[in-house]
Amino acid sequence: MTMKPGVQRARTTSQTALLAAIALAATSSGVLALAPGQSGVQVTFHISGASDTAYAAALDSNGSVTLAGSAGSGGSGALARITAAGAIDTLFGTTMDGIIKYNLSAALNDNERAMVRTSDGHFAACGIYFSGATTATDFLTVLFKSDGTLEDAFNGGFAVTPYLTSGSGAALFDQCNAVGAQSDGKIVSAGYTSGAGSNRVMVTRHTTAGALDGTFAGGGKIAIDASLNAGAESFAQAMIILDNDKILLAGYAGGTLNHAQFLLMRLNADGSPDSGFGSNGIVRTPIGGVADFANAIALQPDGHIILGGSAIAADGRADFALARYDSSGTLDTTTFNSPQGFVMTPIGPGEDIVYAVNVMPWGRIVAGGSARISTSAIGTDIALAAYNANGTLDKYFGNSGKVMAQLTMAADEVIQALVTDVAHQHFWAIGAGVPSSDRDFMVLEFGLADTIFRNGFELPAP
Repeated sequence: MTMKPGVQRARTTSQTALLAAIALAATSSGVLALAPGQSGVQVTFHISGASDTAYAAALDSNGSVTLAGSAGSGGSGALARITAAGAIDTLFGTTMDGIIKYNLSAALNDNERAMVRTSDGHFAACGIYFSGATTATDFLTVLFKSDGTLEDAFNGGFAVTPYLTSGSGAALFDQCNAVGAQSDGKIVSAGYTSGAGSNRVMVTRHTTAGALDGTFAGGGKIAIDASLNAGAESFAQAMIILDNDKILLAGYAGGTLNHAQFLLMRLNADGSPDSGFGSNGIVRTPIGGVADFANAIALQPDGHIILGGSAIAADGRADFALARYDSSGTLDTTTFNSPQGFVMTPIGPGEDIVYAVNVMPWGRIVAGGSARISTSAIGTDIALAAYNANGTLDKYFGNSGKVMAQLTMAADEVIQALVTDVAHQHFWAIGAGVPSSDRDFMVLEFGLADTIFRNGFELPAP
């Protein structure tokens, strides 16, 4: 029997600094505000009774937040929604529990790993579709209406795209990790394929009718070798569609000695490489020098590009890692943690990984992901770090710029997405937690990264 979703007040850390006290008083609604980085409302959605994870979220025009992800260890798709106030949206779904489950693959399972809200109020999502005929995975691109139902005009609601339609099982694995909508409504999806030899970046574009777009590079689907050497691997993990419909991709690719490096790519609107960006559209950046993985991308108000992920520190552990680039793809070694252009931040005593990056309208950067409070603990705990625009830690956020906490019963928590709702005074972290006996969709509220100074007044960076 499926349990009802739960809403509870998460444990918080007392804020004693004068600045935090001022922040607590700064509220437009008369309700006690959260200090920057302080945790508030926690919402969990018990969907399958097994292993549920929300990978993506999108803010609606009315302030509600829609989540998308995987339900169950096999991975059927699921959507969930909270209102602008952080309550379960009982008008969403068919059983008044704020949840819609989908099993689009009749043979096996499917799930959504990325989602964006389109200009007309739809939700474009992408993920994985398991094919029973080949036991392989294909790109899944889905278009949902604003109420979470499938948009039938888009090929019945979803499109399945394999890079190869036949071959050995090892060459038939495709996974979509990122999605975006261009100004004409066409949907771009990106991830990786094993069908081109070593894993390579794969990008597709579908028309508003859900068909592969023949005017896009490769006839609608392309595989890109973004690595330095032949035979190395490259993956796309995140995407932004720019105002001119060019496509920014973030991920990782083999660099020197085939070690993974941060990957940043820019494609023209038609999928061809943008020769004015990096080297024929490709930029690779070594951070720690051994295994550097970019999982998230964001734009600052001045057009600079932020990548977030992880890099291996000198002690052999993975740390939070951020890098900043100008609009041409050049690493910003002048103003972002000069002279490096990137920053590594240890959070806990174990592996620290960024899965989401969010830039506030006033320029501050928040990265979210996972860490471990104790090396003796199993699993992961939620982790956040906030940075000034120049890459220094924002000392007014959490504990000198960092937040690490175990908010549910078991250490199996992760932040996969971040959503800023300045109009309703909310900053949401989305991912997974274990409030009872299994992992569920989880939404956490945190104090805005810069409650006091967001209207333009701000102290010099420390």
